[in-house]
Amino acid sequence: ETGAALRWRHELGSHAMLLAGADTHDVRASDDETLLVGAGGTTTTSAQQRQTGLWGEALFTPANWTLSAGGRVDHFSNFDARQFSPAGAETNLPTTSETVFDPRVGVVRRIAPALALSASAFRAFRAPTENELYRSFQVGDEITEANPNLQSERATGWETGVQTDLRRWGSSVRASYFWTQVNRPISSLTLSLTPTKELLQRANLGQIESRGVSLDFALQPAGWIGFDGGYQYADATVTRAAPEPQLVGKWIPEVPRNTATAQLRLSRPSLGLLSVQGLINGRTWDDDQNTLLLHGYFELDAYAQRPIGRHLVAFVSGENLAGRQIEAGRTPILTLGTPRLVRGGIRLNFGD
Repeated sequence: ETGAALRWRHELGSHAMLLAGADTHDVRASDDETLLVGAGGTTTTSAQQRQTGLWGEALFTPANWTLSAGGRVDHFSNFDARQFSPAGAETNLPTTSETVFDPRVGVVRRIAPALALSASAFRAFRAPTENELYRSFQVGDEITEANPNLQSERATGWETGVQTDLRRWGSSVRASYFWTQVNRPISSLTLSLTPTKELLQRANLGQIESRGVSLDFALQPAGWIGFDGGYQYADATVTRAAPEPQLVGKWIPEVPRNTATAQLRLSRPSLGLLSVQGLINGRTWDDDQNTLLLHGYFELDAYAQRPIGRHLVAFVSGENLAGRQIEAGRTPILTLGTPRLVRGGIRLNFGD
């Protein structure tokens, strides 16, 4: 994996600035799969992926406004994809390449020292990875086949919100509404399903939409205590699926509609650090057909550390301290997440 980036900036007076840049990223990968069934042997798949982009942005900050507009052009390609069977036969896999343009605009209006309104709109893309294009895999009794003909995902969205900052309490609250539409999302479509086996294949689904609200807050009444958290409601569903019309209206797999987090931090240099975090995750579906339900759960984690002298720090952490049964997946056999886990140790720091 190699890459390079170039950035440039130029100020135009005291209220305007121009930004520009270019970057490139190259990945070469080889995957060796040892077959434990049938005739056995090793299947080797190799491929190369390269993405190069140019971008520019203009910022304007008159009075209580912040205005921004920019765009980015990307060209990516997947090539030199080959697969060698256990018998040594070579197969040239399909190659792909695309050029995309993504604009973005944003505005922030500060109404008062502690109150600001914001809005933004964007387009974005995600290229299929070499793993999605060329590598099939199995988890439990769930087999997912690769698809070398995948196209990139294209997203269009906008967001608007309000933020307040109260310096007296060291707090901030932000509420926002978001809407995102993704065309050609890469998803795992069910080809066949039995009580003990599930066969999937990656494919460009058609279109999905996600809309909802989010609320984030941070409170620090004193330097040694902090409390922050957030809540998100996301209605993410399939809105178009030409190859699978029965999927329209289904939930996006593994995307809960309700998620909430909260974290309390207590810290003093002489005494150490204590952090407690809670997570509430709503129910989700583990498949595109919405037949494999994963129930919601609550998870409680904690972490504490205390210095011992100048170079030693003792720490202890706990995950899922409430001991809840977390349903991590159905393949279609139920897979459980990490049970109650506690670990501790001593960390040695060299130098100051």
